[in-house]
Amino acid sequence: MPRQHQSKQMKKVFSELRRLGFSVEQKKSGCYKILPPPSMKSCDIYITHGTESALHPMRRDFKRMYNVDLTV
Repeated sequence: MPRQHQSKQMKKVFSELRRLGFSVEQKKSGCYKILPPPSMKSCDIYITHGTESALHPMRRDFKRMYNVDLTV
């Protein structure tokens, strides 16, 4: 699978998550594995793809799962 260009919005979201202490790893398949910081009670791993269509569900899920408001 060829490497796709990532959108500017998703780059901002991932950098904001790193700033908040989340660990963001890109897998070989192209998906992203997001681990919460150890200080959070929730230990659920979040897996997503890095396209624009994942932005809205990701923001909704992060509010529900981690109580983190992603504003970009």
